[in-house]
Amino acid sequence: MLAQDKLKTYLSITLLASAAWLLHGFIPALLWAVVIAIATWPLRLLLASKTKGSDTGVATVMTSLVAALLFFPIGYALFHAAVEANTAAHWMLEAQKAGIAVPEWLPGMPMLGGYAADWWKANLSDPVAVSGLLGHTDSTAIAEYARRFGTQVVHRLITLLFTIITLFFLYQDGEELSRKTLGLLNNLTGASGVRYGLHAAVAIRATVSGLVLVGLAEGLLIGISYAVAGAPHPAILGLVTGVLAMIPFAAPIIFCGVALILMAKGSMVAAVSVFTFGMLVLFVGDHFVRPKIIGNAVQLPFLWVLFGILGGVEVFGLIGLFAGPALMALVIMMWRDLTGNEGASEYDQAHNP
Repeated sequence: MLAQDKLKTYLSITLLASAAWLLHGFIPALLWAVVIAIATWPLRLLLASKTKGSDTGVATVMTSLVAALLFFPIGYALFHAAVEANTAAHWMLEAQKAGIAVPEWLPGMPMLGGYAADWWKANLSDPVAVSGLLGHTDSTAIAEYARRFGTQVVHRLITLLFTIITLFFLYQDGEELSRKTLGLLNNLTGASGVRYGLHAAVAIRATVSGLVLVGLAEGLLIGISYAVAGAPHPAILGLVTGVLAMIPFAAPIIFCGVALILMAKGSMVAAVSVFTFGMLVLFVGDHFVRPKIIGNAVQLPFLWVLFGILGGVEVFGLIGLFAGPALMALVIMMWRDLTGNEGASEYDQAHNP
């Protein structure tokens, strides 16, 4: 009987490993769908209770809403990024042939305008110097870069498509799937496994709210400052700022760049205003709003939230933004279970007889 149990265990592990190998190309789409489904499940329950519709109808509405609010803008941005990359490639080729003329506004910059214009003439207006700066890039290398970039864009769009498809089935069959998953955890690890699974779902939902909603709100506010200051393409820059605001310390890359552009155009007051307002918005959002949303939901200190976000991004990529804090929440929960009142009492009895 023992040999039969071992054989069953080995067979199960082999089947799971084979399935993981078969589906490894779709794992990012599956993970994104699971994270989005967990984060938006309360909205799905609310929609089902209000409309009294079938699971298929509710899943169709929820999937359409998520696609409209999240995936279509991402696909739109990726498409335009591919177009801009092709334009940039042609611009680089032309720059190597004829050089880059000094912008009219550059000599008028306060204090540094004359030096900047002289440097530009020496290094960018001369085709030979431009070729040196660009590393003697030829048309073949640029075309290869554009091809690889286009391939990556297509790959991301395919991932988005399969994420949407997976999300529909999660919305449709999520209740039964969650019951079976909790049942499996209970059979394998008992009541503690169920508690950890529910806590992980709460952590993911709180992390999505704290990162995505706060990040988009920060991008909206800073984007308004772009428009008021007269920055080019304020809507697109605001969207990019909001996306980067989900990652700690990333958003300043955008609004500092916008401030430099405004400064180069001679709008010193606007540049300082954009920079100051951006830092203020990030300070309030990252130090007060975000820790309250994430930390209060899972009783996780913001230091561990920060470590979870940064470590998750480094190890798992963008999906680590949400997987990292959830993992840290489970670790802290385990720590509290192991160092709870019962363990403290035993320690006191051992050291204070």
